[in-house]
Amino acid sequence: MSINHRFHRIRAYSLIKRLAWMSLFFLAYSIGSSSAYAESCWVGGGNLSLGTANIQGSMTASTDITVTCNSHWSQPVTYKMCMVVDSIDPAAKDPRTMINYDTNPASLLNYNLYYDVARTRKIPNSDAKNTAQCQSVRVGAKTGDPSTLIKMYGQVLAGQNVPAGSYKTNNVSIKLYYAYRYGLDAPSDLEALASQSSPTNNMVVNSNYENSCLILSASDIDFGSVELLNNNLYRSGTIQLACPTGTNMKVSLDNGINPLGSQRRMKNSLGSYIQYNLYQNPSHSNAWQANTLYSITNQTIPVYAMVPSQRINSIGKYSDTITVTLTY
Repeated sequence: MSINHRFHRIRAYSLIKRLAWMSLFFLAYSIGSSSAYAESCWVGGGNLSLGTANIQGSMTASTDITVTCNSHWSQPVTYKMCMVVDSIDPAAKDPRTMINYDTNPASLLNYNLYYDVARTRKIPNSDAKNTAQCQSVRVGAKTGDPSTLIKMYGQVLAGQNVPAGSYKTNNVSIKLYYAYRYGLDAPSDLEALASQSSPTNNMVVNSNYENSCLILSASDIDFGSVELLNNNLYRSGTIQLACPTGTNMKVSLDNGINPLGSQRRMKNSLGSYIQYNLYQNPSHSNAWQANTLYSITNQTIPVYAMVPSQRINSIGKYSDTITVTLTY
């Protein structure tokens, strides 16, 4: 009887030990699983259309980037999120570029991405993530997988002379660096930028560069002050156009507001006139005939002016206004 009694005690002890070990394993597994719920975030979002662009750029456009993070924990979780965007194809950083394959060779259109509508904070690539703008997001306890929207803004840059057509990116990748804390205190920006990053989400940025032209400027021509017109006076000005590359352009200059037949004239407040002529070349041999269309290949057009020697009937300020017409 004593042998059986000791045997049962040993088996009971072994069973209790095994159950205790299994209980500890289950507890450890449960704790590890609960903390893992709040360790992942991911991004999603649509494409960004920058609309119609021309030499003056485009309007500022925006899109919503969706950020989703786990929240199955029994207390709030506060995230610090820092968004970056990698331009992979075409590979350009500042400015970024879209491409048009319909031209030969392919043409590039510059744009940039911003955190704010005022375009004061550019979104960097991940290799410059330390300049990223970060924000805090608090997720309530046991709310599942809630989503947060982050605005992204974009604009085609002004001053580009490219062929008209459709431009787009092939591969732009959004990435989120983030860190989190349980409770109401947010991690620092440095913690987020040094921590893990989300899986990337690809998007397309596109714009249509319109086939339109602008007369950007037409500089005034000032002959200065003189007492007598015993000698010819020579001055020049410039007309600055903005048209897509490859546009067929024609320009005409009218006869002004004080002509006498085909002769352009300046006029003062007393009703006196001074004759002058406009030319296309510096030797003053090829005149700008009034209201005649001339084919132009250069978008910076020089205008050469001459006041021939003549009698001045009265003193004063003489002026005239020429209208420039661009046809394309």
